[in-house]
Amino acid sequence: MTALRELVALHGGYGLTEAARWYPEHGLVFSDMIKGGVFRFAPGSDEPSIVIPHRKAIGGLVAHADGGFVVSGRNVAVKDGDRTVTLLEPREDEYFFNDLSADGRGRVFTGSMPKPGHAAGRFYLIDTDGGTHVLTEDLEIANGIAADPADEVLYSVDSGKRCVWRFALDGTPRDIAASRELFVDTGEYDALPDGMAMAADGSVWVAMAGAGVVVGWDDRGARVGEIAVPHALATSVAFGGPDLDVLYILTGESDEYPNPDGGTVFRTAAPCPGLAAPRARVRP
Repeated sequence: MTALRELVALHGGYGLTEAARWYPEHGLVFSDMIKGGVFRFAPGSDEPSIVIPHRKAIGGLVAHADGGFVVSGRNVAVKDGDRTVTLLEPREDEYFFNDLSADGRGRVFTGSMPKPGHAAGRFYLIDTDGGTHVLTEDLEIANGIAADPADEVLYSVDSGKRCVWRFALDGTPRDIAASRELFVDTGEYDALPDGMAMAADGSVWVAMAGAGVVVGWDDRGARVGEIAVPHALATSVAFGGPDLDVLYILTGESDEYPNPDGGTVFRTAAPCPGLAAPRARVRP
């Protein structure tokens, strides 16, 4: 089932690339969690440029409908040029916020990473009015987040538990929290599920960090495809291009997975059309 697609390397030498998104006005945007910064490949360009300098540990980002980006890291904040507005600060037992996304209503979802000595982080909903709600408190390693095309279901990766959760998006925050159910157990792969991208047909595509593969599951949880990646540490994935028919796959390097090329941005033909990246509408 593993597809041997031609992957074109756009640029390497990064540390740990994450947070891939594609927007028509920005092109591909992504972060380097270790070395810091948010970068982009503008539409039609194969040369990266800096969007947000320096900031490290950005595991997730999403464009804000009013401009700029909502980014994770030491806090969750809106960054627009020189302006930074904080939306959520970590609690005493939380280290930082990892992945982050938005649903079709513009609400932001993010997961925290626990400090050493604490068992788990939290999964948060930031509503459009700026109010924050804790959905779960047993999140081991927060990662990929995506809403389905109908904006009825939210998928969330827990790398530590090696699974993808599914939430129903209608109702109150308490209703959303109570709806959580297991979507996919990824334990058959010797890898941690990481970044996620949503296709227009509702299939979910997840980068499997450590296995050198991106795996797709349909909305029933049936595997529909695998895409081989030349680097073991596949970290992030995004649909892009004007017709959302391009798949960007990002990789990283670490002590466990050394990579002479460094973290690299790859481009290939998408296995199916993608869903447009979401935009946050939270009020700072």
